[in-house]
Amino acid sequence: MASENSGPSKRELYEACLTGAQDRPYIPRLRSDPPSYQHIPHSLQEFRAQEGPDARDRRLRDLWSRLPQRDPHHEDDDSVQLAGSGADGPTVLADGALTAETARGMQAMYEAELRSRCGAHTSGFFHRGVSWSEFRKYADAKEAELWRIFHDELDLDGNDRLDSEELMHALQRAGIQLSPSTLAEFMTFIASSSHSHAITFPEFRDFLLLMPRKASPKEIFQYYEVRKVASDEARGAARVNMEGDVTLSAEDMSNSHAAAAQQHTDTPLEDLYEGDEEEDEFDDEVDHHSWFEGSTAAKFLAAGGAAGAVSRTCTAPFDRLKIFLITRPPDLGGVSLSSKAPVRGVRAIGSAVARIYSEGGVRAFWTGNGLSVAKILPESAIKFLTYESSKRMFAQHWDHVDDPRDISGVSRFLSGGIGGISSQLTIYPIETLKTQMMSSTGQTKRTLAGAAKKVYAMGGARAFYRGLSIGLVGVFPYSAIDMSTFEALKLAYIRSTGKEEPGVLAILSFGSVSGSIGATSVYPLNLVRTRLQASGSSGHPQRYTGIMDVAQTTYARDGWRGFYRGLLPTLAKVVPAVSISYVVYESTKRKLGV
Repeated sequence: MASENSGPSKRELYEACLTGAQDRPYIPRLRSDPPSYQHIPHSLQEFRAQEGPDARDRRLRDLWSRLPQRDPHHEDDDSVQLAGSGADGPTVLADGALTAETARGMQAMYEAELRSRCGAHTSGFFHRGVSWSEFRKYADAKEAELWRIFHDELDLDGNDRLDSEELMHALQRAGIQLSPSTLAEFMTFIASSSHSHAITFPEFRDFLLLMPRKASPKEIFQYYEVRKVASDEARGAARVNMEGDVTLSAEDMSNSHAAAAQQHTDTPLEDLYEGDEEEDEFDDEVDHHSWFEGSTAAKFLAAGGAAGAVSRTCTAPFDRLKIFLITRPPDLGGVSLSSKAPVRGVRAIGSAVARIYSEGGVRAFWTGNGLSVAKILPESAIKFLTYESSKRMFAQHWDHVDDPRDISGVSRFLSGGIGGISSQLTIYPIETLKTQMMSSTGQTKRTLAGAAKKVYAMGGARAFYRGLSIGLVGVFPYSAIDMSTFEALKLAYIRSTGKEEPGVLAILSFGSVSGSIGATSVYPLNLVRTRLQASGSSGHPQRYTGIMDVAQTTYARDGWRGFYRGLLPTLAKVVPAVSISYVVYESTKRKLGV
């Protein structure tokens, strides 16, 4: 009975404080909060004087230089404006009801309306059609409009800050009901810090300055929804898997090239109005570098291949050690497992390192690395082409959308699985040869021709595909676990920091963690596949009748721990492989000009 009358729960108190229904407890001032004693300007002229003409000019010029560019291959502004449902386009106010396709369409409408408001009616890149004087005139008028709605309609207590209670009250008057968590996300998205308790006018102005429509609570929330969905869909740094291979997609290429084009156009701002010759020349350059029509895809694949080659070469000893622990039995110099696995783990790895060195010196740690490097380019190219083709197929026949980027999560996941299976089918014989060479003992001369002859003698062409079925079975669960873990970490990071997109270090960390979890989950399947590939070699002479034979033999000899032999070096290589690959990939892209 005492628990029933103990009062509201902590969660209820939190939501009541968040919505303003109950006074908040004292919270020490954060560095991100406004100063305790701050002069509040009583007019827009006073605010502008407080900001200073130089700072204001720098801010506006920086914003003008980064105006989004108009795609010359898309329809003109008038067509974009008419593409929505009615003159104002679709109105989406239900939280979470805005789809990525609708958000992109509305964002294009916003940009087209902004060009019109700034007096730009010509085709070409955005800021070429908007002069500095036109943009300055628009920015001054928009700032005055935002000043009026902020101080006359939203800031009810006149303290020059918009808190959650005031924002919720304004939205409710507009007929928009938000949960406390959604309201908190809304405020975090606008504020400059995720820890801010209120929105200042500079933050409010900077967020809405490029919103071309008249500001109202309903329009502000709709603009936020469009910006939020667009930022959630945005791509960050290139994904690098735990092997050090770069995962490519057409969106990554187009986004990276668009960023390069934006950087190109940002530099000579003063020269943008000297004539149309430079514009035509740059348009031709963009056409030439189209990922589908030009050589951009080849350059990205080359950069990814170089990154994978360097990364795999630097981390080859980890792979050599893993194969040794998986395939070498104790009677041929391998290590055995016991109930004291944590104690013997380090000793087992030390013994394996000593054995590999005694059989071939330092070079023995790079056995089979040539094949690992040789299969990178064909594997990446096949995976990329199959993945993009599958996305287009799902877009046309399953999701019924025009843009492959708009396919559902299930379709994207299946496309990734199809790409992975296709590349595995193609390069699997190379993987078998590499495993055969790496699992041979020191008394056997390790050559590619010798390994190929031995594999063929054991079963003809089918012998090159031993373990393929169990390998393909592991593709989908690994992709699902890796992808879902990566997206969960990314989403948690964005919500906790308030940033629109994680940085490079965060992306690399997410990739390392998600890849490690995915690899650990399907490691027993990979161990069975590796032993099937290595069977019959001098270092692993045992022959198997199939997958169940490998599983039963492994369990009978080592128990369940036997299915995780070699996992430690597999996980130990993740961080160096991902880091090296990303550094080389970005450096190679800059050298190739993409």
